[in-house]
Amino acid sequence: MSFQRFLIKRTAIAAMLTLISVSVIFASLRLLPSDPFSGLVASGALTAEQVTQLREMYGLDEPIYVQYLKYVRNLFTLQFGISLTQQRPVGEIIIPALMNTLVLLLPALVVTAVVSSIAGMYAGWNRGSKFEQAGIVVTTFFRASPIFVTGILLLIIFSYGLNWLPAFGMRSPMANPQGYAQTYLSVDFLKHYILPFTATVLFYSGDFLMLARNSVVERKGSEFLMLHRAKGLSEMKQLARAGRNSLLPLVTYFALRTGMLFQGVITLEVVFAWPGIGRALVQAILNQDYPTVQAAVFIMALAVIVMNLTADIAYAKLDPTIKAGDV
Repeated sequence: MSFQRFLIKRTAIAAMLTLISVSVIFASLRLLPSDPFSGLVASGALTAEQVTQLREMYGLDEPIYVQYLKYVRNLFTLQFGISLTQQRPVGEIIIPALMNTLVLLLPALVVTAVVSSIAGMYAGWNRGSKFEQAGIVVTTFFRASPIFVTGILLLIIFSYGLNWLPAFGMRSPMANPQGYAQTYLSVDFLKHYILPFTATVLFYSGDFLMLARNSVVERKGSEFLMLHRAKGLSEMKQLARAGRNSLLPLVTYFALRTGMLFQGVITLEVVFAWPGIGRALVQAILNQDYPTVQAAVFIMALAVIVMNLTADIAYAKLDPTIKAGDV
């Protein structure tokens, strides 16, 4: 199969998966036993007539197929509508929350990918060493521990015990930054950032370390390294070449994990009260805020599907021994 045909096929599959995912969330929300306005009548906040007017305003009184067609059209044109509970554009809710999540998780993923991969390559090259044993034990412990447990442990030690760092939020209650520069480039933000960043790095470190270690172990006895050894290359140069040939699984895993970042780590954001996309989605689900839930899930699903497509393309391009049709 030519690469062009492979790309067209995978793109078509990605588009189909996107449509299926947005259809599932549409159906799931409509299958709930009540809508966002039902509780307002029971509480006396609105009359039945006012609720009827609101349902007409948001198109919830239209036939289900009409709602679905409008829903798909609006999502794919990035018109997310107005939040039912906050009465403001959904984009004003989702985009800042998504930025907060990416600012936290993307640098953490890059750092742990680089540091843990290098450590994993060194561990794989020195099998049986104390460094390898310690690295596997420590990273496996943090990977096996739920990330909220690691977060709570860090809070107990550094916030409540030593009182070095703040426990919750992204900034101090009195802070009122304007724009991204003031929000993310301040000492106050850095103090709030350290603990959730550390918890994320510890959580993901085991994946990259074990992938790098296993890849180097597989290549250590290969013929091309025996040739380099015969040429008199030093151990470090041999390790560098083995590491370079071990990058494929790391690159593909990094692409897949990057797509998952758009979902946020809900438990981490809850523990640290981090105003990210995960918390925003949970709140919208609890409030049955259809437009916000639909927009958030659409962004998350699209990110995962796009990064899966990217991983497939990277795998087909980077590994010359694999044909595009085999990926």
